[in-house]
Amino acid sequence: MDRLFTYFKRIPITISLVLINIVIFIILEIVGDTQDGLFMLQHGAMNPTEVLYNHQWYRLFSSMFLHFGGVHLLNNMFLLAVLGQYLEPTLGYVKFLAIYLFSGLGGSFASMIYMLMVGDNNISAGASGAIYGIVGGLLIVVLANRGRFRGFKTRSILIMLALSLYGGFTGTRTDNAAHIGGLIVGIILTFFLYGIKTIITLRKLRQYDLENGSEYIDN
Repeated sequence: MDRLFTYFKRIPITISLVLINIVIFIILEIVGDTQDGLFMLQHGAMNPTEVLYNHQWYRLFSSMFLHFGGVHLLNNMFLLAVLGQYLEPTLGYVKFLAIYLFSGLGGSFASMIYMLMVGDNNISAGASGAIYGIVGGLLIVVLANRGRFRGFKTRSILIMLALSLYGGFTGTRTDNAAHIGGLIVGIILTFFLYGIKTIITLRKLRQYDLENGSEYIDN
């Protein structure tokens, strides 16, 4: 129990987000079928017509906490739990939550715009946009720390992203616009909230070492 409490104190936002998503999923499964598009639409999924013509803008937010079936939920929450334990302690609670939520909103907005452009009126839901924002954030953290951070390397993050995006484009019923939108928002936000300051700090430390005759070694 003490270990769980310590773990929660370390990444409270990540754990809270996972629990919220799970609780919402369980409630919806009890009262209906989360793989039924119309049922999900009635409970907050995103749809361009509902958002634009019925002015239900809240759907851009609420859809982030809905999932089509257990596998969809499991995949997203697994990634959130794994990546969150690295990114949340690095960025801090507020910045991490901001990146998650704004990436999710960015993903929902990108999904809606894409549907309008191609003439689709699909029903969309899931935390994937927010998750891709977290991946984008982790990429910036790794790059800002000269390509290595707590076991992650730039190459490994890029490969993971490439494989994930490829899987989305070759699969069916995948909202790739939400993935890309969330990814872009996550990259931009993390760059401004973390990347710039970290790069400047590391350059100052390197300059200090050089001025004081210390040997500087990248590992």
